[in-house]
Amino acid sequence: MNIEPLGYLVILCGLLAIFLGARFAMAVLCLAILLGSAAVLQMPVLGGASIQPSHFLLPFLLCGLILRPGQATAACSAMGSRGAGFWFAAYVLFSVMTAIFLPRIFAGATLVYSSARDHSGMMKTIAAPLAPGSSNVTQSVYLLGDLVCFLLVAGLARFGYAGAIVRALIVMSATCLLFAVLDLGTYFTGHADLLDPIRNANYTLHTGATFHGFKRIVGSYPEASAFGSVALALCTFLVILWLDQYPARAIGLITLLLAAAVLFSTSTTAYLASLVVIAMVVCFCLVSLATGRAHRRHNLFLASLLIVGPLAFMGLMLSPQAYAAMSDLFNGAIAQKMQSQSGEERTAWNTLALVSFVETSLLGAGLGTVRASSFLVALLSNVGLFGTLLFCFFLVRLVAGVLRQRLASANQRTLGLAALISSFAQITSATVSGSSTDLGLLFSVTSGLAAGYALGPMYEGPRARRALDVGQLQVRQGADRLSTALQSEGARA
Repeated sequence: MNIEPLGYLVILCGLLAIFLGARFAMAVLCLAILLGSAAVLQMPVLGGASIQPSHFLLPFLLCGLILRPGQATAACSAMGSRGAGFWFAAYVLFSVMTAIFLPRIFAGATLVYSSARDHSGMMKTIAAPLAPGSSNVTQSVYLLGDLVCFLLVAGLARFGYAGAIVRALIVMSATCLLFAVLDLGTYFTGHADLLDPIRNANYTLHTGATFHGFKRIVGSYPEASAFGSVALALCTFLVILWLDQYPARAIGLITLLLAAAVLFSTSTTAYLASLVVIAMVVCFCLVSLATGRAHRRHNLFLASLLIVGPLAFMGLMLSPQAYAAMSDLFNGAIAQKMQSQSGEERTAWNTLALVSFVETSLLGAGLGTVRASSFLVALLSNVGLFGTLLFCFFLVRLVAGVLRQRLASANQRTLGLAALISSFAQITSATVSGSSTDLGLLFSVTSGLAAGYALGPMYEGPRARRALDVGQLQVRQGADRLSTALQSEGARA
């Protein structure tokens, strides 16, 4: 085990998170999630696997949670049978069990593109007989980390820290934009090495790639598709907040800049997922109009799609060079993607993954065993039909819980819906090009926030206890005044 220089800073932040509490912990976690190409630890014993800052922080955050019994109780309550957390925990634990047993049960029964790394730390790219590997361990650890993060965020949301989580996500969005600017700036000035301290993970990094004359924006991630997926998820979260007039500064500006970053990211994943996301946001606006909850911004968004969008497209056509550049970009990223070497390779991954799903009697080959190029295909091929159904039950329960919540205020309803729609944006991106069943910690944050909103607030938190104490004091004071008044009336009589 080799610790990187960045690891000492992460350890310091983790220790501070234990003592400073939930607000600092959530801010640090959200910022650490952005460091997708960074590593704090290198694990040669696991094929050179890199431990990312966000996962390294989770044990510190868990210690901070345990030291605060009220927050720990709230986190455990999120795993109750009436919430989505129960089904997410069942899905994760079942997936871990498949990583232990299925690669051994079906060893040699089918060919797979493995998710494991070889002795040099590189991902295998040739088909091999199914067998247990180090990726069974690493994927299990990542998925358990997702569960811990989900319960932590859901518990804090129930405990009165939902607003702090939203602010952390807004800061994360602004920082994501900053990394995109730094990526472009260091590339065009020839100083890309300045970002090496946060690009030290044992992955294949595509930080200097170009596409049809455009620099592929990777920000603090290994490749453009990862950056585009995260930027799209954050943009989706912010646009719902902006549409429902959530009280926070600079949301509109950050949303607009994030949308521009997604547009110029050259990520096929982000482009295709954006179509589904726009459809979800349009449905959100139409439902708001139908239920009488619409604001001026809902109408502005719909009008911009119907009027401003076509006008901007026609304005672009007035400049032949700009139109040709954008046309080449989107044709290469979408229309011609499947004919490229990358498209053919990903098609082969999905095809062989589905074959292994059938050849393992629909049980799957085990978590972390099969590499695919779609989250849905990865689910079926790794955890089988039963694991896929558990994840579907989790989604159904999450959506039902958010839509049925009627006791929340308007702002709480907004953040619940924003977290839910952002979670589905991440699932959409992963369905386009996700290579594993791990949706990442950002999904755990947004879905945990939605789950905490769906369950409603707990009344064991410090704020709730103070409010209850004040209410009891007011009742006692009122009773004393009434008693004094009655005694006075009795004395006069």
